[in-house]
Amino acid sequence: MTADRTELILRAAGFDVQVEAETYQGADARCLVALNAWRSAGVVADFDRQNPGRQVVVVVTGSDINHPEMEDEGSETRQTMERADALVTLHEADLKVLPERLQHKAVCIFPSVRLPAGITHLAASGDCFEVVMAGNLRAVKNPQLAVEVAALLPDDSPIFINSYGDASDQLAAEMTHASAEVEHFNWCGKLDHATLMEKMARAHVLLNTSTVEGGANAICEAVTMGLPVVASDIRGNVGMLGEDYLGLFPNGDAQAAVGLLQRCVVELSFYQELKKQVAQRALLFDFATESSAWLDLIRSRLAH
Repeated sequence: MTADRTELILRAAGFDVQVEAETYQGADARCLVALNAWRSAGVVADFDRQNPGRQVVVVVTGSDINHPEMEDEGSETRQTMERADALVTLHEADLKVLPERLQHKAVCIFPSVRLPAGITHLAASGDCFEVVMAGNLRAVKNPQLAVEVAALLPDDSPIFINSYGDASDQLAAEMTHASAEVEHFNWCGKLDHATLMEKMARAHVLLNTSTVEGGANAICEAVTMGLPVVASDIRGNVGMLGEDYLGLFPNGDAQAAVGLLQRCVVELSFYQELKKQVAQRALLFDFATESSAWLDLIRSRLAH
């Protein structure tokens, strides 16, 4: 998705862009944009050998930041970042944890979101307070915590958690079992993107329970449409939502997550403050904002 958006931005500005999936095919390019320092180490080295002195921009992802090679100055990941003329992070928190010697050439460019036409947040009326989880289920997404949260809710609670996303056989079995056994939880499986956006727009809160997250696309979409988020206070979520965001709970703390969701139900002022905070972040994920930042960066690199 990052490659597609960046290609669109650069082509619209008149640049000739060639997109290559995994290997460098020898294009005589003035600049290489490499996505992920760890995975693109070989690509950057090949480009550098064939185009010495040309510009290299590396997008540093969550898998780079969390990779053991980040701490090893002699690793391919760190050498790729050292070679880069510019580094791009996808949110503020990753920018702050880059090695100090690299921070002078780093810039944060938030990924933009383009919602389907007419999509904006307007929670459904009624007695149910719907909480959605959006995204394919993996161990690092910690869906078991959402089940634990639902199990901690009182029987008469209006809060109900619907989880949307694909899952492996083992996780699918666990989530199917949880749906049958836990009153306030339901795993709904995978939906097409447009339908998922409609579900999010009619919900009250997006819940993110991840233990590790580079920057969840669902959070970007929620912020853009004005849907409040309750999320674990891991770096990827803090980077998207802001350090002062009130809807963050300690990573892995189900009881704290329950407390935030219950506050959303019973304290209208708290819920409205979350809506206000996501509205203030929405401009960060605007396509024009992302486009301007990328063009400023590429033009500045090509001027060297």
